[in-house]
Amino acid sequence: MSCTTAETALPSDNAIEIRDLAFSYTNTRVLENVNLIVPRGDYACIVGPNGGGKTTLLRLVLGLLQPDAGRIEVLGTTPRNARHRVGYMPQYVQLDPQFPVRVFDVAMMGRLRGNKFGPFTSADRKVVRDALAQVGLADFARRPFAALSGGQRQRVLIARALACEPELLLLDEPTANLDPLVQDDMNDLLRKLNERLTVILVSHDVGFVAQRVRTVICVNGDATVHAAEDITGDSIRNLYGHDVQMVHHDHSH
Repeated sequence: MSCTTAETALPSDNAIEIRDLAFSYTNTRVLENVNLIVPRGDYACIVGPNGGGKTTLLRLVLGLLQPDAGRIEVLGTTPRNARHRVGYMPQYVQLDPQFPVRVFDVAMMGRLRGNKFGPFTSADRKVVRDALAQVGLADFARRPFAALSGGQRQRVLIARALACEPELLLLDEPTANLDPLVQDDMNDLLRKLNERLTVILVSHDVGFVAQRVRTVICVNGDATVHAAEDITGDSIRNLYGHDVQMVHHDHSH
């Protein structure tokens, strides 16, 4: 996601505050009467059935969509004004893995600001090197992106989001298609980033969610918030409308 210049926001204790939100695609209502507060410093996950509105909610928070009704504040200002302070990793990235581009170049995309497409400054390059170091890929900067494993590519895309120097990190399915051990490594990375950033991710893996995050946001047309330790089989059944297997990835045994 590119970064844009924005007005100075008022201080706020909340990373996200949503009041009475409604949104429709054409004549199909997707979200209705959504009220949600995510405090700064939270590590939260959005879960829910397909078509329930999870990705739509992220796009509204990013200011990529406009609500039909209600109000959204992100970091104390409008989503559009907050966009330069939010790092975003989408679920599907339009980046051909066979395109001859280096890891450093992919991460540098996070320094794009408005109409700025380069040249990049030494300060930009330092930020990108720091972002790659944060995800454990400092020594991979000159490697071809296509040569990396799936988990390493995900880390590069997180570095690209970190290159905005964000206060809020949004990730749509960051652990999708990764094996359990790589998922554990990804969670360790996100928990470390959460020491200084608010982190919100979308995931279909309820077992992964329940063990690792602090807050679970259940989205299915509306939104309800639970402490992760309060998530039970009954609450997930009510959300999905059927039983969902909660597989706990524990590799200590």
